[in-house]
Amino acid sequence: MSAGNPFTRLVSAPTGGRSRLAVLEPSDEQNAPIKLTLVDADLKDTSYECISYERAKNATTVKISVNDEDHEIPEALESALRTFRRKEKPRTLWADILVGRTAEERITEGTTIRQILENADKTLCWLGPEKELSSRAFDIVHEMANRWNQACLHVDLSRDVSISRATMQQMDGIRAEIRGSAFPAITGLDFFKIWDALYDVFGSAYFRSVQCIPEIVLAKEAFVVCGRSNIRWSNYVGATRALAILQARHVKVPLLPHVLKALLCINSIEIAERRRRLGDALELFPMIQSARDCGADDPRDYVFSMIPLSTSSARVTFHSAGPQPLPRVDYSKSVQDVFIDAARYTVLERQDLIIWCNERVPCAKRIREGLPTWVPDFSAGTPPDSQWLEGNNGLRLWWETVQLRKNIRIRDDHALLVQAYPLDRVAHVSRVFDVGNFSSLCYEEYRKLPDLINETMEARDERFWRTLLMNLSSAFSETLGAQRAAPSVVMGASFQSIVAQEAVLKLLGCTPNQISTPEIQARMQTMPEVMALLPKCGKSQYFSAQFSKLSLGRRFFRTEGGRFGMTAVEDVVSVDPKLYREEREAQGLGEEGDLQNLTRMMADPLTQMMMSGFGEFLQERDPTLANSWAQAERGEYPAQQEDHLSGRGGTTKGDVVVALVGGFFPYILRPQLRAADGDDNNDDGAREGSSQLVVSDSAYEFVGDCYLHGSMSGEDFKVGTHYRTDLSKIVDISIV
Repeated sequence: MSAGNPFTRLVSAPTGGRSRLAVLEPSDEQNAPIKLTLVDADLKDTSYECISYERAKNATTVKISVNDEDHEIPEALESALRTFRRKEKPRTLWADILVGRTAEERITEGTTIRQILENADKTLCWLGPEKELSSRAFDIVHEMANRWNQACLHVDLSRDVSISRATMQQMDGIRAEIRGSAFPAITGLDFFKIWDALYDVFGSAYFRSVQCIPEIVLAKEAFVVCGRSNIRWSNYVGATRALAILQARHVKVPLLPHVLKALLCINSIEIAERRRRLGDALELFPMIQSARDCGADDPRDYVFSMIPLSTSSARVTFHSAGPQPLPRVDYSKSVQDVFIDAARYTVLERQDLIIWCNERVPCAKRIREGLPTWVPDFSAGTPPDSQWLEGNNGLRLWWETVQLRKNIRIRDDHALLVQAYPLDRVAHVSRVFDVGNFSSLCYEEYRKLPDLINETMEARDERFWRTLLMNLSSAFSETLGAQRAAPSVVMGASFQSIVAQEAVLKLLGCTPNQISTPEIQARMQTMPEVMALLPKCGKSQYFSAQFSKLSLGRRFFRTEGGRFGMTAVEDVVSVDPKLYREEREAQGLGEEGDLQNLTRMMADPLTQMMMSGFGEFLQERDPTLANSWAQAERGEYPAQQEDHLSGRGGTTKGDVVVALVGGFFPYILRPQLRAADGDDNNDDGAREGSSQLVVSDSAYEFVGDCYLHGSMSGEDFKVGTHYRTDLSKIVDISIV
């Protein structure tokens, strides 16, 4: 197939800066067949343009003529060629062609793509053919870009300064400038049609193709094109930022999900393009993370598409390991091998463990077979930003002071060799918190707290609820709004309100839906213990809002030393119910209708409203069944008591909490223990019997990062303003 595909020569390895380009033959008839002629050309001495287009999965293909032979190409590319074709003069172009490409041909492409993209006169980012209002929408986009540029000039914000570095005063000034003048083009009688056309421009499926990132970032000059309309890339970026401000003013609802996702991709591309223009490093790992915001039919492209962009890390100047060679584009490798190569390169190049920051834990990976536990699954989406752990660099400051610390290494069997400082061992783990059960599960875990030793009940309670919220007190003020009381006082009272409410439900033996029924109301009046709790109820909204924002999908744990913590997000579906269908499809599974997934479904507002109505209907027809239904909604259905993460690698009793040299958070590891008699079976008894990390060749599995209360800023090692380390407790381990 490759021998008969002329497009394979488009990406054949250049000799002395030469490559194959395609000459698009002219025609004055719009519907005339597309004809291409392939030519050898010197890239530096030839004027040509690159076409960047949407690579949709299972895209429709159409036939065109290449060197007088019929060949199939994606419909999106064919429509671009038809639009870009001139009436009288030929046009020299380059576009990557994925149809019928073999592994060898794609390897060749990976070695030449940077040259081809950098030497093109311009890159044409093809959004698609013209629609009814596309031309008018682009006129508005140009005006949005102009208003954004003028607003930036007004507040003295340079193009070379990241918008994230703008001061609050500058951002307020920009918003005031853009909102301050009328914009009749987006407020007319055809308001909804115009905004739909704008969403087509800003939320194009083009930005779901991972290849768009290198093709824009490496371009001399990029233009976004739709039909006969176009706009320079830098102005398009400015228009996207004006869009968010104008959306808030005129539409007054959040951006549609597909538009928001496209804007995130556009922002990532803009950051990379600016860094490259300014000569800053473009490391492979952050670029892979940007690629994951787009999409790729072939998971290997999350890595391979970013290799032409990548430069060496600035961190190589801070350690003795030296720079590492970038992974080689090799489509003969498996997905697992490609991900291992990318993780290996990142760890050895940087000499830290940044690959675990804001990453799915092994038990939530899509690809687990063949991947070491420490290697991320780049094909799986990351948890939402709100679920990321936050720290203040304390642990990094600690390990940078460690005397005679060793370089991180990786064995030939892909085991990660690091230095570990044991902090504690997990003694108890809760079930996963989700939108349905978090209130009852908070109460359940609160009731299980051990007896106090040298700690007041008030101090223990505060340590517990701060752990559940991972002590992110900076966000408390946002949740509390206009409340004037100290955040700890209001949040503590809000947590106690949850405890009181759940205690009332337990005492009455009812569900929240039944609390307002006349029968339950009458019983309450006869129960002094319930009446004593009622004044505390009704204040749980502050704690609930913060918990829902930060802690869904996690589990609470206690350690043998009496410390409290929260696991990483072990169930991403509990975090975002929209991921449910995606996760099921990725695993080759259909929809599930069992009660075990009900609480995840309840996170969707529309589903919640429908289910609430159904609960009221059941209450009228069958109170017993209604009670069972309400329990299922709250995660209390018997089938849900069994931890669904068992056997998948989620945190469990006996796991070890450690600080790692090169790490940014505390991490949970699972010992692969060997019995004294040589038996390799890892039973629970053996795990519980081992109380320390003892031998230097111990092997562990990576379970995930975690929040460990009182440890996130390196408090375990801090004495005053300095860090001290008992070097005898630092041990060499391998993570497999």
